[in-house]
Amino acid sequence: MTLTPDVPTVSGAALRGAGLQSMGEIREYEELEGAQGREIFFRPERYRPEDLLPLTSAVEVSWDGAVEICQLVDISASGVGLAWSGDAIPSVGAVLQRLTVGFDGHVLYDGGARVTSLRRRGDAQVVGVSFADALVSIDDVLSLRHVVTWRGVQSDLSFGQAEWSIEGHEAFRAHVAEFRLFLEDAEEAFRKMEADLPWSVVHGEADLPARRALIERLRAEFVPQVLDRFTRIDQAMRRANRADNEVLKAFSVRHLHQLLMPAPLLHRTRYKPLGYPGDFESMNYMYFRNFEGATLYGKALHLASCDSLPAQAVRARKDVIKARLLELARETRPGRPVRIASVAAGPAQETLEFLLEVEEIAGPIEIVLFDQDKQALSFAHRRLGPAVESHGRGLIKLVFLHDSIKRLLHDPTLFADQGPFDFIFSSGLYDYLRIPTAVTLTRNLHLQLVPGGEAYVGNMDPANPCRWIFEHHLDWTLIYRSQAEMLGFGRQALPDAPLRIAEDRTRINPFLVVTRT
Repeated sequence: MTLTPDVPTVSGAALRGAGLQSMGEIREYEELEGAQGREIFFRPERYRPEDLLPLTSAVEVSWDGAVEICQLVDISASGVGLAWSGDAIPSVGAVLQRLTVGFDGHVLYDGGARVTSLRRRGDAQVVGVSFADALVSIDDVLSLRHVVTWRGVQSDLSFGQAEWSIEGHEAFRAHVAEFRLFLEDAEEAFRKMEADLPWSVVHGEADLPARRALIERLRAEFVPQVLDRFTRIDQAMRRANRADNEVLKAFSVRHLHQLLMPAPLLHRTRYKPLGYPGDFESMNYMYFRNFEGATLYGKALHLASCDSLPAQAVRARKDVIKARLLELARETRPGRPVRIASVAAGPAQETLEFLLEVEEIAGPIEIVLFDQDKQALSFAHRRLGPAVESHGRGLIKLVFLHDSIKRLLHDPTLFADQGPFDFIFSSGLYDYLRIPTAVTLTRNLHLQLVPGGEAYVGNMDPANPCRWIFEHHLDWTLIYRSQAEMLGFGRQALPDAPLRIAEDRTRINPFLVVTRT
């Protein structure tokens, strides 16, 4: 009786899905991919020494009572080709008492061998030798080569030269490492807390008592811890020179970057969807959207970022400008309009708040808002329009001027059709201007003022305690200036003009005030 084993039925589609052909499509083995025609004999692949670099081969042969040191010509799993070094050459079929083949001090074969061929290669006699005792594993040689040549992300496996490795700066490294553990713990704790809270409390927009209590508790317990660590790391960073600071940046990014990015403010300023940091949406986060994020952890970290001193300074400088606008409104008279220009206006929050808070306006006001970002101007236009209309037709006029910062910096006639102005202000632009450009722009703005008119130009102070996170994690580099340096470029631009400093309440984002006499 013939027994037929049970063979499960497999569809052609299943076979093809597994990389095979169905029964009607089966090909001969020599027709499968990888074959060289209809081959029925297999020869092990041979490797030359240059194929195995940087490994160094060593071959020693014992034959006819002598020991020969030979150069390797090629090697396969079954034998080697040797450039024979001795005067006496063994014949085909000769038995070699001992053959040793090694690479970089590792012995691959040590045993008997037999001569299988003789051939000439230039001036050298090449002796083909087969291994008598066993085949060798060429894969072992290739693996050895891979280990020796592997570099990964750096030059060696000691990691002593890793981009984040540095001697000293123990305080910085300790603060960063502790902050990482703090954030990891916070992320886990907030994940559990979020799971226990209604969606409306964490992510809704309604002004619920529980939502207010949640934000208050975060401000009281979590935010101060984050800001304290910002300051500690920043202070430790300032002790490093420029070269060391690049290494510390790599250390900080490796530890903290992914833990910081869930905060929308940090993520937006880092990845710059409009091509530059500090765009109008980033300003909006700092002005009024301080509890944003996909998770409670992200919202808590965003809240801390929006409560940081530089974010407070953004709001404080806005208040300085708003106060000056309210003063100007009290000075209006029927007839000639009071003219105001906002340079790099962004979302124009100070202008909006001024329009909402001003009560009586005796005369017309014209406000020019200049920005290179159309989206910022469009956002400002949507918000300012209703506020303007609330004061009556024609009393307040807005002009939205879209042009390049390049033209602003080099064309003194840019505002010729709208001026001269009683008040010009630029809150954040000077943070990116080098001294020659700052001097030129200050001089040009001064020319656009009426006698007695003022220009306010803001600049972030070096005391900003968040330079670490700006420079290491946000790729946001500002040109910081002390009050003395601000007065310095002002005096360079206008040797005879009255100059003074107007401080914000944080004292890290003051204004240079230039008056035209």
